[in-house]
Amino acid sequence: WYQRRVRGRFRASMLHQKRYIVPFVILMFPVVLASALIRHAISFLFRALKPKNYPPVLRTPPESFAGLSDLGYNFTANYVELSGGNLHLPRVHYVDEGPQNSEHVILCIHGEPTWSFLYRFMISELSHRGYRVIALDFIGFGKSDKYSSVDMYTHDLHTLTLKLFIEHLKLSNITLVVHDWGGPVGLSVVKDMPQLIDSLCILNTVLPCRDDTALRHIVNLFHFICWSAAIFVCQTHIPLGALLGYEGVDGATSKGYTAPFPNYRYKAGVARWPQLVPMLPWGNSRIIEDMRSTKRFLRTWKKPVLMMFCTDGISGKGPSKELFKSLFPHGVDIPITGGGCLAPEFKGEELAQHLCRFLNENKKKK
Repeated sequence: WYQRRVRGRFRASMLHQKRYIVPFVILMFPVVLASALIRHAISFLFRALKPKNYPPVLRTPPESFAGLSDLGYNFTANYVELSGGNLHLPRVHYVDEGPQNSEHVILCIHGEPTWSFLYRFMISELSHRGYRVIALDFIGFGKSDKYSSVDMYTHDLHTLTLKLFIEHLKLSNITLVVHDWGGPVGLSVVKDMPQLIDSLCILNTVLPCRDDTALRHIVNLFHFICWSAAIFVCQTHIPLGALLGYEGVDGATSKGYTAPFPNYRYKAGVARWPQLVPMLPWGNSRIIEDMRSTKRFLRTWKKPVLMMFCTDGISGKGPSKELFKSLFPHGVDIPITGGGCLAPEFKGEELAQHLCRFLNENKKKK
């Protein structure tokens, strides 16, 4: 009797999901088809117009970053050229503020299409409180060099860059701050060098490739899916300023975010990153397995975790946040009101204050 009842409930559940999934697929098919046609038309047009020969690695002219000090980004630029084995990476930029002899390091990982500029308010607040704060720009973003070909950007490139960066600076006792698309990269690195990570600070982000692919999860990722769709259609010609304006960023600040990209040739990294983050359990099997192994490892994580999700931003509520709460049942959860998808931009000082209290409380416990 019990087995018949369970099987009946399972069949009812499957029929219930089909009622919603089938209409969803029917409605989305023409949208995807139209997007593909528009994408190929735009790509054909710009391939015909763009010059045939340009360098494989680009460096944003320094004058593009003029005036950023007026927006609060007045930090000394640091550069490093990383290498591992026979691989030599382009030049990477990073901000390193606060006392260099600090026993604790706060390492901030940006997402898409932002760079270390995003963390300027948190960097100022945390460094003034005596912490050493580091924020790097991934290759293709910020003041770091940029590959001109989208094919050069891979998930392994970003994770390798972060690992080599940590090893080169000999960092330890790290509080890793991850946000947006930087979450899958940063949290993946945690499993590879857990002995160097002391605590985690997780802002609005996701860990994709849930085994549960219910429709409610797809809806919860609507922001990521829309951004990915815009990239899919526009590729390197995506109007970043307009999209940032949609997120509530004013015109002057938007110029700070778009400063690293003087023209479309510099946006290959922006165009590629969303394609590297599988939102559903199909696609690049290597990345999918890396995400799943990351989740398996994080379920064993016993060190301190601070979660600060903006309730009106991506993954601020619903299945994505529930996933992190299930991964870290011992974690401290502080909901943030306002801030949207760019919490460090609009709530930087508040986030820094919460993080300071969190670190001080953990220090007392030790």
